[in-house]
Amino acid sequence: MSGWYSVCMLFESEVDDQSSEEPLCEESIRLIKADDIDAAKMVADSLGVELEHAYSNPDGKTVRWVFKGIVDLQDLCESEIVSGVEVFSRMFKKGQLGR
Repeated sequence: MSGWYSVCMLFESEVDDQSSEEPLCEESIRLIKADDIDAAKMVADSLGVELEHAYSNPDGKTVRWVFKGIVDLQDLCESEIVSGVEVFSRMFKKGQLGR
């Protein structure tokens, strides 16, 4: 029986001729339906690569968004998705709010 999983994926931007010690990054949280957590990870890895893309910025440089990996993968323990269902959570100390 399949279930729902929440995956937090990390993407990082790369710009031609620019090396950045602090590149722009994006965390994207997606829902995945899979038979088990291993299958959900395989789907998430494939989706991450599929979502990689590139474009030209206003300066004519190529910007690439590269999938860096899965940050977190959670079993939602829900058989169906309804309004208000929790899709991601994390616990932290108050001083760690911004990571």
